[in-house]
Amino acid sequence: MPSDFLLAYVSFNNENKPFIDCQVGDEIKRRELFGQDLSLEFDFSTKYCTGWVDFENHCSQICPDFATVNGKYENCLKCRDRTGFNPAFYNADSVSAQQEKINQNPHFVYLAYFAPGVIKVGISQEERGIRRLLEQGARLALKLETFSSALIARQYEAKIARLDGIIETMPIHKKLELIKQPFNRADGEKKLRQKLLEIEQKIGVLFPKSELIACEDYFHTNDIDLARAIIMKDQNQLIGRVRSVIGSIVTIEHKDQLLAYNLKKFIGYQARVVDGNIELALPSTQLTLF
Repeated sequence: MPSDFLLAYVSFNNENKPFIDCQVGDEIKRRELFGQDLSLEFDFSTKYCTGWVDFENHCSQICPDFATVNGKYENCLKCRDRTGFNPAFYNADSVSAQQEKINQNPHFVYLAYFAPGVIKVGISQEERGIRRLLEQGARLALKLETFSSALIARQYEAKIARLDGIIETMPIHKKLELIKQPFNRADGEKKLRQKLLEIEQKIGVLFPKSELIACEDYFHTNDIDLARAIIMKDQNQLIGRVRSVIGSIVTIEHKDQLLAYNLKKFIGYQARVVDGNIELALPSTQLTLF
């Protein structure tokens, strides 16, 4: 891990392994996360633009202006325009040339299972494989069908989203809470299959090619009791060994405590490696007195 860097991106690679992109000067260095010993402190005083994506050449580019941004954004306006990507393109009055080209690619419709009673519908580019599902932290998913364009896939997504018991968005604070719930794969698959049957009956369309995707297999959660995870919401330090990565949520073992962080919260901020025996301030509401 570089000694000083800007956290620019969090995702999963072509081998479905989680990574972070670290910007050091005008260079981007990629680091995988599993098994890493982290000792990082972030400076939340200033948030910087993380650059833009060159979809034509499949690479990330550093912001040429090294601009600062408002806390709710990851990119400055110029870099957002350079990227031209809008995941909610169907709500926009117009789309960029980049987005139009993306929309012409094959997209699939999926159901993502997070916990009992929490199933989300969405679409993703076929060429991205299952990375979109992994980025969202879905424990299981059903890939319903691949369509020739995003516009066609969106039509089915919209129909499914109007049904009871299906959501289109999932805030990160909700995902942090849900990882602590017990996960049962057989039960999750049963719930997904039941929901698919209900969808087919209500919209009058069959999805005979539906495929189960065990996203959980890529998160390294097998030997971890996530129920004991302490949710770290406002801390600026990442200290300990990475145990699992569920979407953008990383769990870290620190002095016999399992800590859960939303890595996306740190995107756009400068980090530095800190040495020594670091004492973390744990949330007081989650401490247990014996």
